Amino acid sequence: MLNKHRNAFSLMLFIGASCFFFLILAFNSKPAEANDKLLANNGLLDLTSWNWYQKGTVSLDGQWEFYWHQLFTPQDFRKKSVLKRKTLITVPRAWNKYTLIDKKLSGDGYATYRLVINVPDNRLLGIKVPRVFTSYKLWVNSQLIASNGKVSLNRNEIVPQYLPTVKYFKPETDKIELVMQVANYTHRSGGILESLLLGDATQISELYTRNLALELFLFGSLFIIGFYHFGLFIFRTKDKSTLYFGVYSVLISLRTLLVGETYFIHLFPSFSWEIAHKIQTLAYYLGVPLVFMFLESIFPKDISKKVVRFIQIVGISFTLLVVLTPAKIFTQFNPLYQVFTLASMPYALFVVLSACYKKREGSWLIGLGVTILVLFTINDIVFLSILFSDSDNHFLRSIVTKGNLSSWGLLIFVFAQSLVLAQKLSKSFTKVEMMTGELRHLNENLELKVYERTHALEASKKELEIAYQAVHRSEKSRQHLVQNISHDLRTPLTSILGYVNAILDGAASEPEQQKKYLKRVIERVTGLNRMVQDLMDLSQLESRRLKLNFKPVPIKLLIDAAVEKYSLDLKTGKVRFQTKYPSEWKVNGHWKEHLSVMVDIEQLDRVFTNLLSNALSHTSEGDQVCLRFDLINNESNLLIEVSDTGTGIPLEDLPYIFERFYKVTKARQTSQKSSGLGLAITKEIVEYHGGQIGVESEVDKGSRFFFTIPVYGKNETRFV
Repeated sequence: MLNKHRNAFSLMLFIGASCFFFLILAFNSKPAEANDKLLANNGLLDLTSWNWYQKGTVSLDGQWEFYWHQLFTPQDFRKKSVLKRKTLITVPRAWNKYTLIDKKLSGDGYATYRLVINVPDNRLLGIKVPRVFTSYKLWVNSQLIASNGKVSLNRNEIVPQYLPTVKYFKPETDKIELVMQVANYTHRSGGILESLLLGDATQISELYTRNLALELFLFGSLFIIGFYHFGLFIFRTKDKSTLYFGVYSVLISLRTLLVGETYFIHLFPSFSWEIAHKIQTLAYYLGVPLVFMFLESIFPKDISKKVVRFIQIVGISFTLLVVLTPAKIFTQFNPLYQVFTLASMPYALFVVLSACYKKREGSWLIGLGVTILVLFTINDIVFLSILFSDSDNHFLRSIVTKGNLSSWGLLIFVFAQSLVLAQKLSKSFTKVEMMTGELRHLNENLELKVYERTHALEASKKELEIAYQAVHRSEKSRQHLVQNISHDLRTPLTSILGYVNAILDGAASEPEQQKKYLKRVIERVTGLNRMVQDLMDLSQLESRRLKLNFKPVPIKLLIDAAVEKYSLDLKTGKVRFQTKYPSEWKVNGHWKEHLSVMVDIEQLDRVFTNLLSNALSHTSEGDQVCLRFDLINNESNLLIEVSDTGTGIPLEDLPYIFERFYKVTKARQTSQKSSGLGLAITKEIVEYHGGQIGVESEVDKGSRFFFTIPVYGKNETRFV
């Protein structure tokens, strides 16, 4: 959401700045256009009704007197014979293709222009003279007021120069005579290609100052921005877009000083016209491939590399033409490059539209900037094209009224690029701040992270130890199972084999005796099945392959179930049976369930059965068996105890009582129906529940078996 607001703000800022630049251009060009434009007719411009304050300056356009291959001075026009030789030509336009005596003129040659102007008063006036192709002398009322380069009848003596100027004069009468000699042998076009402006001295001075200030502002802005992008490229050479943009900005900034008011030539009047013309042409020729290289660097997935390479080849080819040939030659090919530029611009617009459609970063701002640059460049191409210079009053002159707008288009483009760059830098700084915050947070919690990682490693180590113990238990259980099968099952199998052989050998020939042996075989087989099943259960318990069904069981339900199930069996055995638990477990006749236990009720029942059956089998009539419950270790464990007052267990047998098939004294040996695995199974079940089991005993005083089970829901208190 924040990015959307930033993009919207950047777009609004760009549109506002573009409107501001457009207003500057409109205000700047307004004085050059008369509200009610007057045109010279037959060498005469009538301004007697012209109001300088209301209508401003006036363009001296229209029909001027034209004297081809004649260099007349104002004094020559005092002769009627000279005036009879006049022809008319439209200004502004080049004399190229002008038809004179059934012959079309070329750009080479010289001529004299003359215009008579009727003015409303004799106030101080100013005249703004544009670039003239390519040298001239200007007289106002027989006074030479301006000249650029050198005009001569000798071709080798002509010196070209571009130097727009402003001159002031005060007419003594209401009539002004302008006489201008123009000569050209160095450019493709010759003559007056731009409008001369006449106006009040103050208006002309303000116009010139404003134009010069704007051009210097434009030069400074583009030049500084260009070197700023050079700096960006130096610090991040991976991004080539800043290099291309910087080179393009510097080239256009230098071109700005050589067009329009040509401020550079005012500073260095003797600077070579040929070199100056090469520089401004090279800025244009190199600018086209640089723009496409810039687009390729920022939208690489949306532009064809082959098209860019073709544009580079064409641009370099024309660049070499400018470098290696004089202006007289390379200006002949300028229309071809203008056509090439116009043909490549739709593709540039297609690239930015494609990037906008695919929502590339900064595509809308770059797209708008490129679009404005393209439109302004088209304006300049048309303004400087032979379509304008070699024709009279072309209809496009009412649309394209000012040249050198591409520099302003680039400035708007630069502003768009700056906004995109600002967005990138803002995102980068935001990421850096976020990463710094995260790093600071990470440093602050580094000890906690280390502890967590260490704890995780310890947990993993414990898991590995548990897994190792499980594997060890499984292997040990397998070994025990093999040992038991190979050793402990041998005795019953031997007995069964003896009984069967006795029947087969005839040792037991009587039916009654055979029946007795077969019953013994059935008993041994039954005991053997029981032993095998117990061995399998014990093996699975030891290896933890037997999955227990743990469920939370309230203590009250556990005690009720144990008392209800075993009290009747123990009473029929003629022993005294007691159940004990703390008195505080009952409050006002209701059970207070402090906690529950998480147990597999079936397996826990097996523990009760083994311990109580063992106690019953080693007590006599009148002895006591007690089942006791208690909470220990701050109510974290439930203690269950089975005690009796029977025969007891010798002290030396106590450490081995829970081992499988351990044989105690005859007084404590189990019956033949027992597999000898009950206590071992009981121990494994208790430990599977996370508890511990133990025994205390003394011969002839009884035994006490006890085990613990972890409690569940310690903080829970319920009443049943």
